[in-house]
Amino acid sequence: MKIMKYKNGLTSVLIDNKYSLTGCVAVFVQVGSVDEKPHQAGLSHFLEHLMFNGSKNYRDGCLGLLCNNIENIGGYINACTSKEYTMYYITIQRNGIESSIEMLADTVQNPLFPQNEIDMERKVVIEEIQRNFDDPVSVLYEKFYEIIYNGKALKNAILGTSQVIESVSRDEMLDYHKMHYVPEKMIVVVSGDFDMISVDRLIRKTFGKFKRETVLEDPLFVEKVCEGKDIVTYGKVEIGYMFTGFLGPGTNEEDIYLANLAVKILGGKSSKLYRVLCDEKHLVYSMDSCFITEKGGGNICIMSTFDPKYFEEIKNEITKQIENIINGGVTENELNRAKLLIKTDWNFSLETPYDIASINGYWHLMGNPEFVTKYIKKVESFNVSDIFGFFKKYYSPLTISNVALLPKVDNGM
Repeated sequence: MKIMKYKNGLTSVLIDNKYSLTGCVAVFVQVGSVDEKPHQAGLSHFLEHLMFNGSKNYRDGCLGLLCNNIENIGGYINACTSKEYTMYYITIQRNGIESSIEMLADTVQNPLFPQNEIDMERKVVIEEIQRNFDDPVSVLYEKFYEIIYNGKALKNAILGTSQVIESVSRDEMLDYHKMHYVPEKMIVVVSGDFDMISVDRLIRKTFGKFKRETVLEDPLFVEKVCEGKDIVTYGKVEIGYMFTGFLGPGTNEEDIYLANLAVKILGGKSSKLYRVLCDEKHLVYSMDSCFITEKGGGNICIMSTFDPKYFEEIKNEITKQIENIINGGVTENELNRAKLLIKTDWNFSLETPYDIASINGYWHLMGNPEFVTKYIKKVESFNVSDIFGFFKKYYSPLTISNVALLPKVDNGM
């Protein structure tokens, strides 16, 4: 791996694999919903939709030369927006890596934002927002973030609001692009079989020529631990849905290495919580748990679907199992099994050039590039007392939150 810092503030991460037949070029831009003011809600995601609709050298975007060029060299182009960043990428045959760099450089630096394309994409994004409201899991996810990250930018919804998307002008989109798409907020990641010198030279010639701009101050991420809340809403659903969770470590904290292991022991498919809720007491239809990484503070989240009559019993059982872990209820066998599952998941997550580019790019953007190389060694080093300590540090019955969506009660009217 070779990491380069250019005069204009741009960073590149070059990961060469001589055995790979394919490659990936990814551009990470440090802009997402956390950067948005209320009158900008959803602009990061809307901008992502517009970026492939024409640029200086590819005027018809994905409808014309850009798409044709990518397909002609066996490639695939896509993008995604998150709370903290936007990612554009091309997966390609290895002989198309340099062409992909040129195409992405022009796309992110010189977008045209044709008015007719803005108007067309408005409809697409507004429909996406409306679909989101029809999905119980998406609705709960947003509500969970509002509760967990009370008052901070991480509570901002990625899709934003229909009102903003409906009214935003082309000039406002150009201004938002100019404000955030600056080289100091960009990381270019190249993964696959390529010549390091040639690719570095090309990045200098393309991305390295972007004009250095003033960088806005990062939004405030660090979240104070607040009292937990129980939020129950009722809607047109047939079963109950619930997110249960509490704050955990941020991406730059040492406990980040322990978080996934701790959560795997708490709520993985082989955990006692899963066995009790699913197999023994049959309280839930489904249950999953995860640790969601965020810069200022991640969160431990348990998601469940269930018959509403078991709602209170499920909450109590989750609390009981966490407290059981704190009181020493983890065996060496459980720890070793969780470690093995973590290693398997990690190895599968690094199989393709795209996987390698996305994981390395993410951790560089989060300011913790060493995570990728240290992670498994750190996981191997933990013992059962570390698991007890993790939950003692981050869990409290006073700070755990439950956000549930239950069927509307039939009152006979």
